[in-house]
This record gives sequence, structure tokens and C-alpha cells, in this order.
Amino acid sequence: MIEVLALAGAVTKIAGGITSAVQAGRDMNSLMPHFGKLAKLEADINLAEKGKHKGPLRRLSSSEEEGFAIAQAKMAHKQAMDDLRSACMLYGPPGMWDLVVREQAEARKRQKDALEAQAKARDQLFYGLALTAGVIVFIAGVGALFWGASEIAEIQQGKN
Repeated sequence: MIEVLALAGAVTKIAGGITSAVQAGRDMNSLMPHFGKLAKLEADINLAEKGKHKGPLRRLSSSEEEGFAIAQAKMAHKQAMDDLRSACMLYGPPGMWDLVVREQAEARKRQKDALEAQAKARDQLFYGLALTAGVIVFIAGVGALFWGASEIAEIQQGKN
């Protein structure tokens, strides 16, 4: 489950750590997992914007606070990416930013696919349970209808 209100803070924290590490000259290989986390957060932001981070019933209600949190996270991500691009181009080895962009795109796609599969499975479970409950209620109603009809028939035969 995506915690929408914490997305902007997480983006800022991870991007700040990456920028500091690039400026300090850390090895590119040690930074790639952090760029992956940033790409995961971007996928989370995009999924939250579409509303797929919620269950079927919770999608019916959406608060303004959540909308503002998503907008704040988008702005924080854009600012973080601009800062990272500058830091990678100034302090990183040649071609670092191109590699980061390519790896982030792949990580973002993997995360998006995983989150959408999770949302689809959750929705299928919800709809399956709702359908099962509906069938049980229908069968119980039909059974009650037949029972009531047989009781009425017995009462009518008792009067005749």
C-alpha cells in the first residue's frame, strides 16, 4: 500500500542522499540501488495519481489532502530530478546521467508492472468475494421464497 502523504518526504530524502554521495565522488555502482528507490517512488506517485493505490471501495472517496500530497510529491520529484541531473553532470563520471536515466526507466517500468498486478489481484479478490456473497444471498433468498411458499401452501391445505 502506498502512503501518499509520505511520498514527497521520501523523494526529498533519497534525492538529497544521492546528490551528496555524487558530490563526494562515491562509486556509481553503490549509488544505483538508491536511484532504483527513486524510480520506485516515481512509479508510486504515478499510481497514486491514477487512484490505483486504493481498494475498490476506497476509490469512491478521495480527500483534498491526498490530492495536494500527490501534487507535492510530483513537484518534489521534479525538483529532485533536476538537482540530480545537475549533480551528475557536474560531479559524476562521463555518461553517468544517461545510465541513470536508462536504469530508472527500467526500474520504473518494473515497479509500475508490479504495483498494477498487485492492484489487479486485489480488485479481482474483491469482486470475487462480492460475487460469492451475492450468489449466497440469492440462493438464501430463493430458499426462503420456496420455504415461505410451502408454509403458505400448508396453511391453505389446512383451511380446506
